[in-house]
Amino acid sequence: MSQITRAGTKIDTIDFRNALGAFVTGVTIVTTLDGAGTPVGLTANSFNSVSLEPPMVLWSLGLNSGSILAFRAAKYWAVHILASDQEALSGRFAKRGINKFEGLEIEFGPDGIPLLKGCTARFVCKASFEYEGGDHAIFVGEVVQFERQSGLPLAFHQGRYTRVLSAETPSAEGVPFGVRFLGHSLSRLHFELFNDIRAEYRKRGLRGRQYTVLTVLGIGDNCGADEIIRRAGLGGVRIDEAAIAELVKTGLLIKEDNRYRLSDKGRQFVIELIAVAQASQERLESRLAPGELSTLRHLISRAIQVSSTP
Repeated sequence: MSQITRAGTKIDTIDFRNALGAFVTGVTIVTTLDGAGTPVGLTANSFNSVSLEPPMVLWSLGLNSGSILAFRAAKYWAVHILASDQEALSGRFAKRGINKFEGLEIEFGPDGIPLLKGCTARFVCKASFEYEGGDHAIFVGEVVQFERQSGLPLAFHQGRYTRVLSAETPSAEGVPFGVRFLGHSLSRLHFELFNDIRAEYRKRGLRGRQYTVLTVLGIGDNCGADEIIRRAGLGGVRIDEAAIAELVKTGLLIKEDNRYRLSDKGRQFVIELIAVAQASQERLESRLAPGELSTLRHLISRAIQVSSTP
């Protein structure tokens, strides 16, 4: 590996971000040990970054997986972003009923978890949080060590992560504008995707504007009230200083020199909300054709870009 960060050393957020950039909606293998000390591993493509400070990542696993008990009990697990020449390895770890590690040269991480070689990037994580969303469990872990090497990551073939849109689009003739107005469709999608998140923060006694403050500071904290209000406004949400002060009283925020940052309790709450959001997105993706979610994400980003241009 060309860049290595060892356990016990402070992780550089820039290097960590660069290592995460090796994952282009590609393929990972997640490994750990079960209670008997037997190596466990599987292929997964539901990997995402949660935060840079502290460095945390998440991935998901179906509740019907034979490996789920091992990962639920594990103190550590590792996510390997596969290199472009590791397609066969991906296929091996996607199978059931075989010794997936047979004949492989492996290294060992904390608690003796197996680590694969030759990957584009590798993240060794301490288990932090699990959220069960629908038919999947979302595992969140704090990165204690990561490695990255140059080279292209493995991506799905045959258009699984690119989708050619059909030239034959439904005609809008005769359909009222109120029905086909894009703003209404996006509002409906927003409402549906936030159902689980809304239920989670309301269950904990918070309101929408307080959730917005937490997410704003989750992206980057240690800022003043004016900056928090400005960032919330970019997302179309109006808040005031009262919403910020309420979170200080709950212990989710800390105020120092008229600047605000997440407390440990607040940061944990944000991480748990991200896991809930990931579960909602996983559920949406499972109901779409291969590549549709990445296409949707690209088109929404493009629409935001062109609509905000004077």
